[in-house]
Amino acid sequence: MIKPSLKFLGVVFPPDSDDDFWVVLSAEIGEEGSKGIDAFYFNLTTPKRLMYVLQNQKAVFKRGLIIVDKYDYETAKRLIEDIILECKGETWHEVRSNIMKYCMTEYGG
Repeated sequence: MIKPSLKFLGVVFPPDSDDDFWVVLSAEIGEEGSKGIDAFYFNLTTPKRLMYVLQNQKAVFKRGLIIVDKYDYETAKRLIEDIILECKGETWHEVRSNIMKYCMTEYGG
């Protein structure tokens, strides 16, 4: 059984506010004990920013959307680690497919 591991989590553009933001988190995930990685992307936002977006759009449909009450990098990291712990598989392709249910990839899928 292949177990995925979060190797690095970056914030594409850090937020200006703790309670009103929408940021993209770039997660480098690979097999535990291996150096190889694939890049995955999560969107982290607050209810305040989501309400602002909804004023200009009728709906928001986005895979990888995580809604939090305030910005906390460590909390976001733990949430993503918890998600990927559920994405084990027999092959890396299966693991990657499981992770992709929760986020976007560098290839858009």
